[in-house]
Parts: sequence; structure tokens; C-alpha cells
Amino acid sequence: MRTDFEHWLTAQFADTGPFTIFILLVRITSSSAMPVRSSYAHLIGAEMTWPEMRALLEGAGAPWDGVAFFVGLGHEGGPLPDPVAARKLKEVEADVKADPLVLNRGLFFDREGRHLRIDETTA
Repeated sequence: MRTDFEHWLTAQFADTGPFTIFILLVRITSSSAMPVRSSYAHLIGAEMTWPEMRALLEGAGAPWDGVAFFVGLGHEGGPLPDPVAARKLKEVEADVKADPLVLNRGLFFDREGRHLRIDETTA
């Protein structure tokens, strides 16, 4: 059975072709969702399974409860140049730290590859 992640990746690649993906590992508590590690990669195909992605994420060496992916495309389509991707990653990190609801602008998954959503709570 394919995961939500695998369905999303297949659809995203069919829509855009190769792209840059911004990856934020997130710790989730009952009252917060904060990024703990981040990176970016250039995806040139949609063949990655959730177990393969999860193995890569585990290599970060940080505990995480969820992962958010944001898509970046160059002006002509395709992956962003590395200097642009590095700057954009810092912007995405800052946006999520300032407002965790920004996670909903990307694709947010739990450790099993199931789609998540962050909702605002009242104290």
C-alpha cells in the first residue's frame, strides 16, 4: 500500500517534473511544532518510497515526529540553483519558526508517511 507521501511525490513530479525540495524535520508537542533540522535536495524522479525517504531522514541524527516538504522551482521550471536553494531554505525555516501554521503551506507528514495538518489552538 502506498503512503500519502508516495502519492504526493508522484503527483508533484507529474505536475512539475524535477524540482527542489526543502525538508524540515519537526518535533511536535501538545502545544508546539518546531523545526529541529533542515536541508534541501534536487529531486529528478518520483521513484522514492517512504521507507527510503525515512531512512535518509533518520540519518539527520535528530529526534523528529514529522517532516515538512516545500517545493521550489526555478524561473524556467526545474530545480533551483544551489545558492538560491540555500537562501530559500533559510527563509522557509524562519517562516516556520515565526508561525508553525506555515507548515500547512507545504506537505507535512508523520513518521509513517501520512499527511498531517497543524491547527491553531487556544490556550
